[in-house]
Amino acid sequence: MRKKERAGNGRPGQVRFLKDSRGSAGKKKERLCFLIADIAAMILFSTALCMCIEIFIAKLTFFQSVTARIAAIPVNLITGRPYGLFRDRLFLALEIDGTKPWKLILGDTLAFVIFQVPLYVIVLLCAGATWKQIAVSSVFMSAVFSLAGRPYGIFLDFCRRVAGNVVRNL
Repeated sequence: MRKKERAGNGRPGQVRFLKDSRGSAGKKKERLCFLIADIAAMILFSTALCMCIEIFIAKLTFFQSVTARIAAIPVNLITGRPYGLFRDRLFLALEIDGTKPWKLILGDTLAFVIFQVPLYVIVLLCAGATWKQIAVSSVFMSAVFSLAGRPYGIFLDFCRRVAGNVVRNL
């Protein structure tokens, strides 16, 4: 039975699954596991968060929100894994090892805001928003992303653990 190992000198903030002595086969499974987990986490979390914002704050109908979330799936498919890699590298750079909760909160908040705000600006530019609209929306969404950063980090780690267990048991 394979043992769960942690990346970067045993740091609990960076969980690595499927490391084993088989070499490249284990690494391929690990990469596939993280790819699936990161994309699934991004789609599920952003769907839940954005639907709440769209329905309860922006007053979209349920069907308008569902349409918007379906349209967002390609973006989430493209950005899910790059975000996971970005977060992992940021955690290594900031030496976040999971022993200090405030570091996890700071790391997840920074990662989410730094990664998501530029994407949001690009989406607004593509939608034809003015720079003033982009500035106002970006400030609001920066606050939302700041509040969502740590919950998303927790959810991402959960998805990675679940995906690791599923792949390990195949």
